[in-house]
Amino acid sequence: MHILISGANGLIGSDLAKNLSQKYKIFAIYRSKKKDIIKIKNIKWIKHDLKNKFVKKLKPIPKFIIHCAVTHEFSKRKNIDDYFQSNVISLKNLIDYAQLNNVNMIINLSTISIYGTVEKNILDEKYLPKNQDLLGTTKLLAEQILKQNKINFINIRLPGILCKMNKKNIPRPWLNLVLNKIKKNQKIDVYNLRGKFNNVVDTDEIAKFIKFLIKKNIKIRDTFNFACSKPIVLKKVLNIAKSQLNSKSKIIEIKNKKNNPFTISTKKLEKKLNYKTQPTDITIQKYLENFI
Repeated sequence: MHILISGANGLIGSDLAKNLSQKYKIFAIYRSKKKDIIKIKNIKWIKHDLKNKFVKKLKPIPKFIIHCAVTHEFSKRKNIDDYFQSNVISLKNLIDYAQLNNVNMIINLSTISIYGTVEKNILDEKYLPKNQDLLGTTKLLAEQILKQNKINFINIRLPGILCKMNKKNIPRPWLNLVLNKIKKNQKIDVYNLRGKFNNVVDTDEIAKFIKFLIKKNIKIRDTFNFACSKPIVLKKVLNIAKSQLNSKSKIIEIKNKKNNPFTISTKKLEKKLNYKTQPTDITIQKYLENFI
């Protein structure tokens, strides 16, 4: 079976392409220079900027589309047009392609940024968005466009994503930045040290979920938060990192009444699809093995 992945040369897209290529054939769309892509068996690279219609005749037709392409605050190109073209128009063009070619499902990698300012302790899908940034605004618009079209889809609203391809100088997600400081024995300033934390997931878990959807051949049109299960106290997260990295970093808690700690609820995912993500501590321990 064939899968089409957009943004396949980015950190998330490349991890997913490599993981899924072990079982499926991949059409990998990229728009940057060819030097940024890697040659792997079962991956066919297609250079195309998805701000333009995608009319290439792929044989065989992919059964699933995974939309990873995104513009965010760390992107090289990030003016308002970039946000709109990458986060909205690119998905619309993939929807048009999917409808013309009877694609089974679009799996849209969205973001918890669509919620904007979170003013509750547990964030679920019923929370009404407010004060979003450009990323949150454009990704929410993209979700709404999916809902308006007659195609099976899943939006997974993602927190910080841990990638195997993460480089030492990449400041995202927040946890990756902190782990680099811990590895260098630097002081760590953090908010809500005693608050619970699960605002993270890794690309292996995303790939595992995609395989689950394909195996079950689920027909659905819905949106889910997608983060680690079993939140743990943030201090424990950092202590795990210090222990595995043999670090002497000092952890300093910053007091900030305006900063609202929250955990991400995955109950809808568990209840409706009977799928439970990996616990927070296991995800971090596994990532640290690769990080070392």
